[in-house]
Amino acid sequence: MSPSEPSASGPAGRRRKSSEPDTEPEGRSSREGGRRRAGGRRKQESRRLGPLIGIVAGVLVVALVALGVVLYLGGGEEGGEGQAAPQTRPAVYRVIDAGSMNEVLATREADSRPFNENELFGDRNAEISSQSIDFTLRDSALAEDCAAAVWGEPAKAALAEADCTQVGRATYVSDGYFGVAAVFNLADVEGSRAVAAALAEPEEEGGEDPGFVLSPSGAEPFDRLGSGYSASDAVVSGHYLVLVWVQPTESESVEDRVSLSGPLVALSNFRDPLYRRMVQQEGTTGGGTEGTESTGTEGTEGTGTGGTGTEGTDGTGTEGTGTEGTGTEGTGTGLPGTGTTGTG
Repeated sequence: MSPSEPSASGPAGRRRKSSEPDTEPEGRSSREGGRRRAGGRRKQESRRLGPLIGIVAGVLVVALVALGVVLYLGGGEEGGEGQAAPQTRPAVYRVIDAGSMNEVLATREADSRPFNENELFGDRNAEISSQSIDFTLRDSALAEDCAAAVWGEPAKAALAEADCTQVGRATYVSDGYFGVAAVFNLADVEGSRAVAAALAEPEEEGGEDPGFVLSPSGAEPFDRLGSGYSASDAVVSGHYLVLVWVQPTESESVEDRVSLSGPLVALSNFRDPLYRRMVQQEGTTGGGTEGTESTGTEGTEGTGTGGTGTEGTDGTGTEGTGTEGTGTEGTGTGLPGTGTTGTG
């Protein structure tokens, strides 16, 4: 058989046109391969975006947490509300009786009008000047929750027993002192005396600390209140109990004993709204003579109250009475002794 002759076995094959591809399956495979490559790119892009999204989300979470910390720590910079006040008490604490105010404002039934913020913190109480000291109001709070204004279970229990319905607190600053003033609206004068007694430190060593009033602000310098030498007077004023608490700005130790009679007497003018209520309760028009304010002179651990005390140890004076006005200064006893504003 000649090599040019076709083979005798098997079917005759057809000639392939030169325009046809070498193999059709290979062409399909090529197209399919292209589709797979496109799908691969999308998967690769998704795999690249996944970690990026996670990183962005993590950064956002960290930023939100940092913002929350800043807001929490800085919330009390202006008003001090975001900073907790220290649970502490003064080195010296005394109870003073206001005299005639205890008779005129003896019960809340006879003086039922509740306090408002303007009455307590406006007008004369925004700036208090006395004893050559100028106190300026910085923070204030008026609330019905009396228990939140003190620390210590005995103090809270005493306020509940006295049916406390309102508490007003304020912080004051001056060039040389800072202090806290507070007034509790109680049922009667007996309740006022009971709360004042309950806040006293126990005489026996190791007794339970009854607690004390909390400053409405824990911002500087009130974060140091009680860590230096400080003194407080609780003034029983009818069915109101007024507490004034002062500390020298530079005092760093409770052992640094100084006379605080001047700043205590000055800040006790926080009671001015109570005198106005007393005048109204007496039915006068406020046209009486001027009251007389007194201060304590140097002695040992004594106080003068609204009059003239004698020099010595634990001596107290008594308060003068009359219609509302501004007082002149008298003398009492104490280191640091105080007197409170009277009227005459």
